[in-house]
Amino acid sequence: MKQRDKRNFALASLALGFICGLMPTSARAQFRDPVRLDAPFSCTIPVSQRRQEAGCYITAIEPLKNLPKGPLFWHLYTYPTMEEAERAKGSSTGTVVNSLSKIWLFKIAPADWKPASGRKVAVIGPLPRFEAKEYEARYLESIKLAPAPGGHTPVHRHPGVEAWYVVSGGQCMQIPDKTFFIRAGETGLVPAGVPMMLTPLPHPERTLVLVLQDANQPWMTKANDWKPSAPCAQ
Repeated sequence: MKQRDKRNFALASLALGFICGLMPTSARAQFRDPVRLDAPFSCTIPVSQRRQEAGCYITAIEPLKNLPKGPLFWHLYTYPTMEEAERAKGSSTGTVVNSLSKIWLFKIAPADWKPASGRKVAVIGPLPRFEAKEYEARYLESIKLAPAPGGHTPVHRHPGVEAWYVVSGGQCMQIPDKTFFIRAGETGLVPAGVPMMLTPLPHPERTLVLVLQDANQPWMTKANDWKPSAPCAQ
């Protein structure tokens, strides 16, 4: 490599490092997983890069160094504007997102936590505890417009708890010890490491998802040690 090329390469690398350093940690974390723009249901595409309405998209990733002690819950509140949601969040932890045509404040906190304002939509929990050196809250929105008959996710697991709030439609969740349905206005969760398979009900579905996970592990892995003995009976 010529001396001039080496110098230009070094300057470009320095500039890139500087820009990345200025990016919020949550923005950088969104691109840790391989982004498959041709696979909209991979749940690895930032919502800003969506190419179609249907899919599973990252709305935010919030790094959490430590979790508060005691039982924790996922709090969901809505607001008329982003500014009002940000004021309600204040300087504390929490995440404000524009998702499924509403402004949301998400907060992982004890059951009695309340923001200064906002409309409470749901409080999900208690979230089963698990140990990790660092935690990460991955918030997703999932939109399924026309579920195929018999369609379902691969059997998989997460290095943390997964929780849902179903805005419209519904889904059937199968785990080794039970099968349960979650419909519009309802919530559900699965503990860390439990293999699961999700089957959408035959209606358009819109769901908010939290995966509170070990920040140093892949967010999802296929589970080859279990599969449902029968399809989900709808």
